[in-house]
Amino acid sequence: MPGGATIVSGALSGLQSLLDERGLEPADFGRRSGVPVCAWQNRRTEIPLSSFVAIYEDGASALAQPGIGWQSGRHFDFADLGDLGEALVSAPTVGAALRTFVRFIRFVQSETEMQLEVEDGMATLSYRILNPDIWPRRQDAEFTLSVLRELIRRGAGPDWTPDLVCFEHATARTLSAWGEATGCLCVFEAETNALSFPESVLNAPMTRHDGGLHRRCLENLTRRLADTTRTTSLTERTRMAIYAGLGTGAADQETISRDLGLSRRSLHRRLFSEGTRFSALLEDCRFRVARQALAASSHTLAEIAFELGYSDQTAFERAFKRRTGLTPKRYRRLFQLPSQDPANPL
Repeated sequence: MPGGATIVSGALSGLQSLLDERGLEPADFGRRSGVPVCAWQNRRTEIPLSSFVAIYEDGASALAQPGIGWQSGRHFDFADLGDLGEALVSAPTVGAALRTFVRFIRFVQSETEMQLEVEDGMATLSYRILNPDIWPRRQDAEFTLSVLRELIRRGAGPDWTPDLVCFEHATARTLSAWGEATGCLCVFEAETNALSFPESVLNAPMTRHDGGLHRRCLENLTRRLADTTRTTSLTERTRMAIYAGLGTGAADQETISRDLGLSRRSLHRRLFSEGTRFSALLEDCRFRVARQALAASSHTLAEIAFELGYSDQTAFERAFKRRTGLTPKRYRRLFQLPSQDPANPL
């Protein structure tokens, strides 16, 4: 089993279909991205999430299809997700299916956050990889939102489209092309990847509802979730909670302790027993997110400082220079990734 963030190889099924259509051998194509040959043969193989993200980025370039992620989401087979896939398609309503996905996303992909929020009659389903070192991840985001759209369509109808689609990355296609592809308004360089739609859609009945099957799958997944939580170090659980809280004002020790079901004192004591401190984890997470933001976003230094929870821009600049020997401005000049050309065709 690979270390670090992982994803089940069943998520490759959509890309494999497109490669087969082009006469390309998936195993050969994936080798340079670090995708093992067995991943194409066994849908339950865990592969590095970084390799999954890389093969999609490579595929977009090699096939000259900047929209390959969104396109391949339509080919995804939920059966490749085992108990979770069965739980999703057998749920009574769209809302139940989405809440199941949110709760058990780690069985598809680790170091990942998915949320479903409802406010003022609108539902927002958001998704993002928490690990900031995995970048660029444009195709992954587009693929995942496309998969989620297909899941919602199992209840809302085959022609359903969200009201709004948001992506955390810059676009590699024109906005008009994206509007044609998604059928709705698209926003780029957003805080997260998300679909927004009327709350009423959550009540739409799923076409393959099977109450008995859904309950059995949930029972199996719940047992697995408890086992997984017990075997994951508190250090890693805290790190992921910090990543999730950065940008929302919820990455302080008090909030993280509460989210993990511990007192602040217990969190301190248990992290110390694992050889670390909360302040060290927070500093490392802030640095990694800052590094990615400086290289791959257009956010100002003041915006980045605010998102990371620093008291002001000066405090952020001091902390970053202490870690790298470079000011944030200098780091951005040296390492900023080239911007995408929005005039690229479909």
